[in-house]
Order: sequence, then structure tokens, then C-alpha cells
Amino acid sequence: MHDAFAARAILRQLPVRIESAVAYGDRLLLGTATGALLVYQVADAARDRPPAVTLVETKRAFARRAVEQLGVIKEAGVLVCLADGLVTLYDLHTLSSATPLANTKGAHVMALHTGVDHTDGIPTLSSKLAVYAKRRVVVLEWRDSEFYKSFEHPAADRIVAMHFAAPGLLVLATAREFLTLQLPRGQWDDLFPADSASLRTVVGAMPPAAHGPDAAHSPPPAAAPASSAGSWGSWALGLAGSAPDAKTTIARMPAEKLLLCHKDIGVFVNSAAKLCRTDHAEPILFSRAPLGITYTSSYVVAISSSAAPNGSAAAATAAATAAAAAAAPFNVEIRNIGTQALVQTLCLAEEEPTHVFNASGGKQVWAIGPHTVWRLVPAPIQQQVEDVLGAAQYDEAISLVAQSDNILESEKEELTAKIRWLRARWLFRDQARYEDALAEFSDLGAPPTEVIALCPERIAGELAEPPSDAESAAGDQDPPSLETDPDAKDGPDTKDDAADTKEGAADTKEGAVGPGTPAPERRKQPAQQDADRAAWKDALYAVMRYLTEQRRWLQQALGDGRRELEYTVRLLDAESDTDNDRAAHQRGEEEEEDGDDDGSLPRVRLKRLAFSLERMAVPVAAMARVVDTTLLRVYLECSPGLLGPLLRVKNYCDVEQSEGLLLEYRRYTELVDLYHGKGLYRNALQQLQIQGRAVDTGPLRGTYATVRYLTRLPEDQFELVLEYVRWPLEAAAPRQRQQRQQPPSSARSESGSDSDEDWPAPETVVSMVFADDRPAAEAFPRVRVVQFLRQYSPELVIQYLAYVFGTWHDEAGVLHDEMVAAYLDLVGDAAPGARQKLQQFLRASRTYSPERLLARLPDDSLFEERALALGRLGRHGHALGLLVFSVGSISLAEQYCVENVAQCPGVFVRLLKILVAPPPPDVVDNEIGAIRADDGPGLADAAGLERARAKLHRQWVGNLLSAHPQRIPVAEALPLLPEDMAFSHDILTYLRSQLCALDQDLRTGNVVRNLGTAEDLQARRQLAQQQSRFVVVTETRTCPRCLKRIGSGTAFAVIPAEAKGAGPTVVHYSCFQRSRSAETPAPALEAGHGGGDDDDGSSSDTPTDSPTAGRWDMLTDTVTISAVALAVAGTAFAAAPAPAPTHFVRDLGSEHHPDGRTVTVTTTIHKSGAAANSVSLAAAALAGAIGFASYISVSLPFAARLARGLGPDLNKEAITIPRVTIALAIVAGCAAYALSAV
Repeated sequence: MHDAFAARAILRQLPVRIESAVAYGDRLLLGTATGALLVYQVADAARDRPPAVTLVETKRAFARRAVEQLGVIKEAGVLVCLADGLVTLYDLHTLSSATPLANTKGAHVMALHTGVDHTDGIPTLSSKLAVYAKRRVVVLEWRDSEFYKSFEHPAADRIVAMHFAAPGLLVLATAREFLTLQLPRGQWDDLFPADSASLRTVVGAMPPAAHGPDAAHSPPPAAAPASSAGSWGSWALGLAGSAPDAKTTIARMPAEKLLLCHKDIGVFVNSAAKLCRTDHAEPILFSRAPLGITYTSSYVVAISSSAAPNGSAAAATAAATAAAAAAAPFNVEIRNIGTQALVQTLCLAEEEPTHVFNASGGKQVWAIGPHTVWRLVPAPIQQQVEDVLGAAQYDEAISLVAQSDNILESEKEELTAKIRWLRARWLFRDQARYEDALAEFSDLGAPPTEVIALCPERIAGELAEPPSDAESAAGDQDPPSLETDPDAKDGPDTKDDAADTKEGAADTKEGAVGPGTPAPERRKQPAQQDADRAAWKDALYAVMRYLTEQRRWLQQALGDGRRELEYTVRLLDAESDTDNDRAAHQRGEEEEEDGDDDGSLPRVRLKRLAFSLERMAVPVAAMARVVDTTLLRVYLECSPGLLGPLLRVKNYCDVEQSEGLLLEYRRYTELVDLYHGKGLYRNALQQLQIQGRAVDTGPLRGTYATVRYLTRLPEDQFELVLEYVRWPLEAAAPRQRQQRQQPPSSARSESGSDSDEDWPAPETVVSMVFADDRPAAEAFPRVRVVQFLRQYSPELVIQYLAYVFGTWHDEAGVLHDEMVAAYLDLVGDAAPGARQKLQQFLRASRTYSPERLLARLPDDSLFEERALALGRLGRHGHALGLLVFSVGSISLAEQYCVENVAQCPGVFVRLLKILVAPPPPDVVDNEIGAIRADDGPGLADAAGLERARAKLHRQWVGNLLSAHPQRIPVAEALPLLPEDMAFSHDILTYLRSQLCALDQDLRTGNVVRNLGTAEDLQARRQLAQQQSRFVVVTETRTCPRCLKRIGSGTAFAVIPAEAKGAGPTVVHYSCFQRSRSAETPAPALEAGHGGGDDDDGSSSDTPTDSPTAGRWDMLTDTVTISAVALAVAGTAFAAAPAPAPTHFVRDLGSEHHPDGRTVTVTTTIHKSGAAANSVSLAAAALAGAIGFASYISVSLPFAARLARGLGPDLNKEAITIPRVTIALAIVAGCAAYALSAV
């Protein structure tokens, strides 16, 4: 609680009893029990003097009896007086001209209201007076200072209190219930019963337990009713009514609200008489039943008797009653309107107050006793907020600032944000309500650094800050330490990240205390230590969730390319304690006391809010670095298993700080992940090497961790890979030799490891680092890798190159040469199976260099490999000589010939030459071993060796000829055979095979020749058949589609005959195209179009018409064209009596008709040598005349009749009316020709 008001007695020991009072402006009116009216002038209080009053006037005969109630209608200049059961109106300025209201006789309750009325749709200043008298409610109304009207409404029950909720709504109270009366309609509505149980029920919640500053003075809540909210049991209590001495009160509150109070319970309703469930979710509980209630902008002021509490408070438990009795006596109770918490209690010692009211819109509060008048002077708003903040009552401070009318509206938001800021810090440090505090910081837009700074130093690092002076003064003790024992960081086993470390990092040996904790703190009991550890973990998990959410937002901002984010940053005011500020602070307090009516409000300056909140742009990268580093610290304390997921992805942890923390907690695996994420690959490999050589066991013991990390490096770190792969290769070689020489058990004991997987073999290292399907391994320079591996073992080179050839299919010659060199090294080391693998590779490879191989081969050995290299160079004779004489194996020579016969078909002939020819002198002795193996060891002289060699070779010659007859031509083999060579069965088999092959080739040639002749004849027959197909186009040939002549140079199409024996049909190409578009779509044309123009110049471009649409529209044009064509035809007929000339047909291609026939597209070129004469000209003129006459006399009527009678047939045959007209014109032209011939 804090001191919101100071009670100052203005008038003491008056000789008369005060029954009523009212104040307006600087006047205070007191109504006495003798009917007198005392008028005082009030001087406002100052800082150095109390408020003073001066008696201005005394109206002794103001009323005949005691003045029960006074009211002022300032807008109408009326003083309302209720005395002797009658309401009388007086002039406010002269206090004379009494006007008694006869219809208010018997009144005992009245209510006044002034406001803007919208009843008639026009905003009007309306003042209303409501009086209850003799079971009716009388309402008088003034509009714009003039009396307007009065009306009455009957009441069913006796009214004990009433007040206006709005200009058209009156809230009333009886002894049993609360009612509403709608004006001027007079409609009565029930609100709820006027009893304590009902007031608890209608609000929808049971009375809350005392909390905050209200806890020391509020009794515990009464027992809840047996029935649930809204049940008939609760309403039955209301229907039963209250005790006869219970007082029901209705009081005006700020923001157009009313407080309906019965005994010690009150509820708030708005201007529509609806419960204020949003702003006041719980009923307000007074310590005692109020005798009178008034308000200021922030507080409810209630007066009561200082005797023992009654009502629901008297029904409390005995313990609560004893506690209340032990408390200091009071008769004024002040509560916050918003929070309903008890703010202050005052004891007016002179006598018990009987009335309380306010003036000047709640800025003045007066308390009236029988012979004493008090003024409740509010404390400066700065002092009140300071006191509330000093008591850590931040909710009260927020409510006070929001409701105060002594603070500028523009300043309220800033003060509220600052108080919420302090409240969030207080919740985090003093109340252990971490989630609420972090939610408050997030709502304020605070940067994560503000939250981090509240954590202990082991979490916040250099951002940690001690509690401020305001926070230290707010609490009675220091905030609980969240430090853990530093020795606990070595407890977790580094092998288990998820289980052991969660307990080991948080549990402590001494409890949740640090080195700086006071001695009493270190001697906590085990239960207290467990509670501290639980609080420590709760704080860590709350901060972890908060930082994770902040990290997500920062990552999203970075992903969107944003460089800065705006936060609300707290800036300390460095000059807040200067003398100037303190003087300004004092001046502000004085101005607040003296400036109630001048309309100016001073700026609030609070020592505890000596900081400012500003929106500032903060670099996203810098904030992300702080958040990630702090999150790493939190993970180390409570969830080490989450370190890996944080460090293995992209993060912004500070490398220097994180490195020290991870080393301190022995989190070497996570340290390697940190180095890798920051691109510090060398640091990671150094750490792996140090831990791999460590004596104690751990997850990084041995070389396997190093090898596995090398597989994570990108391709541009090849030099680093070569540098640090040496250690795994060098460490594996002696261990392999040691394990081969010793039993497995002794080898494991000496190595210091329980598993050989920690020390992989060199082959495993190569397969993981180099011979792997990773893109980085594939991009490594392979020649460099081979050169590096050659330093350790040729087997490693062969292993790597085998993977390169088999998986990546690299056919580089230099790599194949390296493979050959590695195999030669193995052969030199007498490795088993090395020569066979080398020979297999030489046979399979096509890109190695045989010259380099010959240079590396020794002169006295490896003849088979030399022969393979010579064969690659094409020196097959030399190679076969080596195999026959130096190696002494004719079977190898034969195999060589089989392998190379595709490249060199005469290789078998070369072998045959070598076998039948005498050997060179320098290789005779080399065959001694082979010959003796066949003919016996007794042959030692040269003649014997020669005979044995000749015998052996001649046997192989026969075998060679019989085994490969198709590969040795007989024309080349027979001249090579010696004359004295016996005709053996092998030679007979060879000759028989050769003869059969020659006969087969002869027969095959005959068959191929006959097939070619038959194919040639068939082609000639098809050509003649195609050349025999033709059509004749004369000058008289017309298109059956359009009935026009197919003229010279006109493109046309030939349609094959539909029936057997019929000729092909020749049509214009344009007509053919139109028929295709009118019918079902056919396949695309394969042949082209004609290159000339039609006779009439329009047939190829005429659009396709339907059989019915537009037929008569084209009739006139068609007949006119027909007449012109008739004249031309008559001229031609008359001028050319001889047979038609020869026409030349040019084939343009073929197309596919929709019915499946093939259409030939051609064009004609013809010439006419006849000349025109006078008879022809006359015939032409006559033909034109007859054609025009036929159009007039015959075409139209006949065409009309023909269309009516033969319409379906015409449509079916695709014959149109214009075509019929043209036919008639042609008949007339023929007649003209006959006449001209005569």
C-alpha cells in the first residue's frame, strides 16, 4: 500500500449537526439539522499550507426542517434541496426564489445527471432530476438551461437508492433487487437480486483471495454457495432479501460507470446497465460495508464505521476476524478502480464520517461528519507512482498511470512501457516467473540482450549486470543466485550427450550457490538446495525456449536479406540525478498541487524510471552472434545433447567464447563441430589429433574420428587432407604389424583401446578418404593422391586406382602407368599373385604407355610382360620370338596370337614362320630346359638339340594348323612348310578345312549375285509400271467438282478410279482441297501444288461454301461469269474446228484422298495454233447473247424449280445452283458453235 491521500480537517466542532453537503467551484454548501444552509468559500491547498474555508453566508431559515440532501444543476443555475420530504428548487446564485415541487411530497431519494442527450436525434445538453416519492419516480428535465418537461412513472417497490447510468436510463435499488427504468418510456427491467451471493454469481467468478497490497487488510473470502453459478440456490438467497439494516448503495464511477454495492460487495455496470466483465471480471470486496462511496480518476473512496466488521466480513473465519481486530482502526477505505486492490486506509479520529462526495469531476474529495468537514488531498502523482514502484506493485503502477488525469495522454504510453519493463525484470529476478517475464519482454519488443543481461554471469557472460538500485530497493532480499558449482562441468561423460550431461551440468555439490554467495546462503538445507536447483532449471529452460524463438526470427531475417532489425532499447539517463532535474522534479510536484484548474499538466519525472525506451535499428548479424553464443551456454548447463544440432548447422556463435566454454566443459566433439562450421578446419584436425593420442578413452580416441572428419572437408582443402591423413596411415601400419605378431587380446591391451575400430587399417583410411563416392573425393587431383600413397605402400596405390578405374571410369594414361608401376613394385617385392594381376591389367588396359613399361622392365626377366608391351606397339614378331625362345612356351605364343588376331590378322602366319625357321644363335641355349623336359636330359650336343627343337616345333606347326585353319591362309602357309615335313593328320585336317571354306565362299557368291539380279528386275518392273500411268488433259476437259475447264498452267489432282474399269478423275487442286476441308480430316498431303493460274483466275482462291448457306447470293455473279466463259468458249470452238492439240502432262506429286485413294497432282501445258476469223467472232458474240438470254429466261426459273425438287440429291452430289446455271450456259454455247459451223 501507499499514501494516496492525506486527510485534512477543514472545519471542526461545528455547533450544528451537518446532514448534507455539496460543493461546486469554490463554494461549499452545508445543510444542517436545523434547516440552515452554511455557505463557505474554499481556498485551494498549497504545498506549504492546508486548504482554508471562509464562511460567506448563513441561510438560517433555508428549510423548515433538516436539509436531507443537496444537489446542484450548474448548467441551469439551480440548487436542489430535499428537506421535510419535499424537493425545492432555488436559484444557485442568490439562494432565493424557492420553488417547491408539489408532486415530490414524501420524497426521500433523489438523483441528478447532466449530459448530452440524443433522444430526438439532435445532441442536446440535458440535465435531469429524478425523485422517488410515494411509490412513483418523478423526473424533471432541463434542456440548454431551460426547463423542458416533467413526467412520472409508478414504482412497484420502495426505492432506497438510485442513479443515472445514462441520460435515458435510471438504475434503482430496492431492499431486494436492482432495477432499471428506461426514460421516458417508463419500462422497468430487473437486473439481479441485491444480496451478496447474487452479486458473486452475476459476475461469474467467486471472490478472489487477497493478493498484492490487499492481502494484509482483506479478510479471506466467505464460503462459496453450495449451488453452482447461475443456479436456483443462488437466486433463492436473493429472493429471500437482505437483513433490514443492510445498506444498498449506487455510486457514480469514472468512464460512465456505476458501482452497485450491497454490504461489502460491489459490481460495476456500464452506461447500458451491463456488467463490465472485461474491465472488472471480479466483484470488488470492501473490508466493511460502506456507508458512502465516491470516486476520483483512479480510486474508489468508501467510508464506513470503525467498529467491528459486519456482513460477509463478519462471517469470515475466527482467525481472519482476530487479524482484522489486531489491525489499526480505520473508517476510510481507498481502493484502485482497475485492480480493486486496497491502496490505503485512513482513520478520521475526530469523529465517524457520515457522508463522502467529490467535486470538480473527482479532483476534490470531501468527507462529512456530524460536526467536522475533511478534505482528502491527493498526493502528487509522481510520489504515488514512486511509492508503488518502491513496493514492487507494478500492476498497481500501470493501473495508476492509465487512470490518472494528472498525466498527459502522450506521456502515459511511455510511462506504461517503462513500468512494464521494470515489471518484466522484477518477474524474472524476484518472482521466478520466467515465462511471464519473457512474454512481457517480447511484447515490448525488447532485444534479446536485455533478457540475457538478467541471467547470471556464467550464462550472460560480459552482458551480465547487477540489479539496479530500483530493483534492489523493490525487494527485501537479493535475487536468488542461479549459479552452479563450477566443478560440476567436469562431471558429464563426453560419450553420452543426451543422458548424463543433463544431470551433471545442473546438479551441484554445494547447491545452487556460487563463489560470491553469502555464508548463510551456503548453509542451505538439502530441501532448499533442491528447490534452488529446480528454479535454476526452470529459468534455463525458459531462457532456452525464448532464445530459440529469437534465433528463428533472426535466421528468417538473415534469409530475407535484412541487415537490421528494430528493437525497443533501454537507454539510461545519465543526467537524471543532477541538481537541475531534482529542482524540476520539485517544481513539477508544486505545479501539480496548484494546477488543478488551469488545465496544464506537468511532465512526470520519476527517479525509478530514469531511463528511456527508444526504437533503434540493431545489426542482425551482431544480435545473432549474441543469441547463438548465449544459447550455447544454456545448452551446456541444461541440455548438452542439443549442442550438436546447434553447432552442426549454420550458426553465429562467437568462436573465442564458445571455444573456451567447450574446452572448459570438455565437449571436444562439439568443439570440432564449431570449428568445422566456422571454416577452421585446421583447428578441428589439431583438436582431433590431440584427443586421438590422449591416454584416456573417449569418443575421439584413435584415428577413426580424424579419418571421419577428413571425409567432411571440401575439395579445396586437399592440401590439408594430405597433411593430416599421414597420422592415421602412419599409426595404422605398426599396429597392423603388431597385431599380426601378437595375439588379439594382448594387442588390444597394449593399444589402450577396447575396439580396433578406433584405429582403422590403411586400406580403410584410403577407402574412406580417397576411394569414396563423395564429390570432394572425386574432385581431388588423382595424380597427387597416387604420388602421396606411393610413399606408404603400392597396395594402397592399386586399391585407389582400381576404384578410380572401376567407379569413375577414368582412362587417363598417366594413371594407368602408375598402376603398372605399382604392380611392378609388388612384383619386385615378390608379392604372391602380383605377376598374374599385372599381366591381366596389361591385357585389359588400352591407355598405358608401352614405351615406359619397356623402359622399366629388366632385361633378364619378365619376358611375358615385355611381349605384351611389344604387342601393344605392334611388334608382334619380336613378341612371339620372346615367347617361343626366351620363355620357351609355344602355348603362350599361341594364346598371344588368339588375343591379337583382331588387330593383326597375320599374327598366326608370323608364329608359323618362327616355328619353321631356325632359331637365332643367342637364344638356342635358352630352349635347353624346355627341350629336355620333352625329350629327356640326355641331349647335350648341338646336333641333338637341333633335332629335338625341330621335332618339337614341327609338332606345334601341325597342331597350330589344325587348331586355327580359318586364321592361317593356305596360300601363305604351304610355302612355309619344310620339304621334309611329313604329311600328318593335322595337315590333312587343315587342308580339308581350307577346301571346305573355299567351296562355301564360292557358293555364297553365287547366291548373292542371283539375289542382286532378281532385285534389279523387280526395280525395273516397278519403274515401268509407274511410267505407264498417265492422264490426258485436253482443252475440253472440265473439273467434275466445279464444272470449270482445266486450263493451261493450272494445278490439278488425279484421283484413282473408284470402280474397276473406270478411269481416274482429274479435278482442280483447289477443288480437291475444298472437298478435303468439307469432309472428314484426312492425312496430310505428301505432294505439292500447281504453279499456274486458273482460267478464270479465281477458282484456286474461292472459299469453300456449304451446300445451303449463301447459295442464292452467289447466283448472280456465277451466271455473269458463265456468260463471259460462254463467249470465250464459242470463240474457241469456232476458231479451232480441227482435233484438239497434244497436251503435255507434268507430274507434281501425289496426295491421299479421304477415302483412301491416291491422288496425283499434275499440271498441263498446251498450245493452239488456230487463228480467229470473222465467223468465229460472230459465233462468239452470238454465244454470249444466247448465254445471257438463257440466264434471263431459263436459268433462274429452272434453277429454282430444280432446287425445290432435287434439293437432297443436289446436296448429296455436291452440285449447287450456280453450277446448274453454268451447265445451261454451256448448252447454249454448243448451240452457238453448231450455228457457226453451218
